Amino acid sequence: MSFDNKDYDGIRYRPETKSPLVFRALLGILVVWGICFIGYYLFSGWSSQAEFAQKQAAKQKLLAAGQTVAGAHKEGAAIDYIAAGKKEFAARCAACHGAEAKGGIGPDLTRKEFTFGRTEQAIMQTISDGRPGGMPGFKNDLSHEKLESLVKYILSL
Repeated sequence: MSFDNKDYDGIRYRPETKSPLVFRALLGILVVWGICFIGYYLFSGWSSQAEFAQKQAAKQKLLAAGQTVAGAHKEGAAIDYIAAGKKEFAARCAACHGAEAKGGIGPDLTRKEFTFGRTEQAIMQTISDGRPGGMPGFKNDLSHEKLESLVKYILSL
């Protein structure tokens, strides 16, 4: 069958048997790179699980030796947070909630139930964003650590 006289809307059909050399070269390079890449990761022994286990073992070794690990809390961190929260409460919150947090202008914080919930997230949102009816928001005035310490202190009451 001859394709010489085939004309489709003014476009002559020209059968090509080979793709351009540039495309074949790029495909060849990509295939070689892919085989090397797969071979390296399959046969090198690399594993994200092994790497994770290795980092965990190193962290446990440091903790057993009594050293601190970046990002890890010491055992007394909760007590430190509560103490820092108590200081921050005395400086910022005692004027409305009272020195013993029993209430005043603001509500009693020693109750079992709060209007907006007695969870860490609810208290954090109340302190940072404020609530209608008088509770100002402190997200621009307090760092995240100070907010956390206030939450820990309020939950400890």
